[in-house]
Amino acid sequence: MARAKHPDATEAEIAKVAESLRKAHYSALALKSAAARRAKREIEQAKKRAATERQLAQYRPGSAAA
Repeated sequence: MARAKHPDATEAEIAKVAESLRKAHYSALALKSAAARRAKREIEQAKKRAATERQLAQYRPGSAAA
């Protein structure tokens, strides 16, 4: 990929470009991974909130065993 983008570059320049492309690739993967974890956490929080709201909706004062 680096050589295709820079056909006239020296080996040292190709190595620098390749390293830069590699870093960019892994940075993009890290961002996607973080976004996926965030989305999963938000879904789990929404499920927990909905369950809590259902439990509160079923609660009747005075009917709980003390």
